Amino acid sequence: MILIVGLGNPGEEYKFTRHNIGFEIINSLHDHYNFPVFKKKFDGLYSKKNLFGETIIIFKPLNFMNLSGSPVKKIRDYFKLDNLNDLILIHDDLDMDFFKIRVKSKGGHGGHNGVRDVIKFNGQDFFRIKIGIKNDYLLKKKIRPEFFVLDKFNLHERKRIEGLKKLFIQNFEYLVNKKFSLFKII
Repeated sequence: MILIVGLGNPGEEYKFTRHNIGFEIINSLHDHYNFPVFKKKFDGLYSKKNLFGETIIIFKPLNFMNLSGSPVKKIRDYFKLDNLNDLILIHDDLDMDFFKIRVKSKGGHGGHNGVRDVIKFNGQDFFRIKIGIKNDYLLKKKIRPEFFVLDKFNLHERKRIEGLKKLFIQNFEYLVNKKFSLFKII
């Protein structure tokens, strides 16, 4: 069993914000692979399906970003997912350039408060797929990071995000089977 968690913030006002890229990836996988309708439980939304020889659970915690750890722990406990190697977290990364992807196994939170909370409740031995969101606007305008992550992607970035979603869809089997070296990273 594999648990794939996308981080984000609940509510329409956060839709298409940089912090919600994890939710967007989960939504695109849900739609493309015809997962069952999301169920509301564990302080989040989840759906479960068998694909590629695995039982896959996709999950979006509905607590705010910085409180994502407890919902992840609740769903892990319910499905008896004791092996943290079967947890894959998808989230934004402010320190990486926009549209870059990095897969990381284990380690710290890198200043990301959502990841910090997941580590607090679950330990740090899980996989993270980090998606870069840093752009010239952040660098030139010197906008505070807490405002930048809650800002919406611009039109050019939105178009590239659609390509990013397709990349995750095309590489979903590699992601599920943790064959990250085959995942075509940008």
